[in-house]
Amino acid sequence: MKTTLLKTGLLALATIAFMGCESDNEMEELNPTISQSIVAGTCDVIDFENAPVGEFITEVQSAKGVSVMVHNMARNSNGEMLNDNRAMIYDTRKITGDDEDLYTPEWGNTLIIQEIGVNPVDDPNVYGDGPNDNQWGGEMMVTFPKPMSLESMKVLDIDTYEDNSWVYLYNENGEELYKVKLQPLGNSSRQTVDLKKTAGVKMLKVVLAGTQSYSGSGAIDDIMFCETAVTPPAEEVTGCTRTQGYWKNHADPSKKQYNSAWDNYLEAKFYSSDMDYLTVLKTSPKGGDEYYILAHQFIAAELNVVSGASMPADVKAAWDAAEAYFKGETTPTRTEILAWATLLDDYNNGKVGPGHCD
Repeated sequence: MKTTLLKTGLLALATIAFMGCESDNEMEELNPTISQSIVAGTCDVIDFENAPVGEFITEVQSAKGVSVMVHNMARNSNGEMLNDNRAMIYDTRKITGDDEDLYTPEWGNTLIIQEIGVNPVDDPNVYGDGPNDNQWGGEMMVTFPKPMSLESMKVLDIDTYEDNSWVYLYNENGEELYKVKLQPLGNSSRQTVDLKKTAGVKMLKVVLAGTQSYSGSGAIDDIMFCETAVTPPAEEVTGCTRTQGYWKNHADPSKKQYNSAWDNYLEAKFYSSDMDYLTVLKTSPKGGDEYYILAHQFIAAELNVVSGASMPADVKAAWDAAEAYFKGETTPTRTEILAWATLLDDYNNGKVGPGHCD
């Protein structure tokens, strides 16, 4: 951190590992609810080594080529946050500006908020220009192309008076998933922040600030992340199913056994045919006519859903494909039609799905 705009000497480096102890670091975990597992071979790091030094940047590439957007906003001496992007790369192996406290030969390129009013061009004949972190702090925002699982990141130079600096993780709806306070370990200090493998992260935000004054410079590096496989919620299973024979025998409103699921179908035309649903259901598939074989199972499945039976995803896919066929939108083969009919028959007989009502 800067204690003044000019420094008189190179300070000793302190390597202090940040281990993520809750009582020491005032962590707050907001219980991410996305069920996830790490996809093998897809962990990656944003190390900023391929980004240009001395230019304002809006995008960086991870080590494996994932494009990540960056937008850093600086705070001015009055405590006002400026909206323009001041994201810049600082090479810790070479002192520029007045940033001796960011010098460390081990890290290389890091991300900073370029100081307001300082020329980012590194001219060896001009003292105090070049990449230079903003002494009044601000916010760094890193946005991923899709939700990721965040592992850790490194932070350089959080001074003792910059004791209100935080890392926030947000999902794609802007909801906060996790936050952790950075340790004010002192000038030139280094720490690794444990991000708890938080899943579903779309944006990482680093706030650099102090409680007593408008301060909070520093740099970040090596953001470790992994792609995550999101497990869809379990399908809700409701109701039960009945066969086409049941539905043919429970379609007469004058009889006690009438099932009201027929109410909207008795006089409804069955897609592109000239017949209503019940007539199609009662038409024999002479010669193994695949149209009627499928239509019988299709109608029974639809009435089962109307009655409250849930339909598994694979059965719904077959039902959707059959509907497209009946609408005249597709021309499937006989083999495809009979395969859909078989799956819908298994559903109506309770072999798949919520089970038969009997």
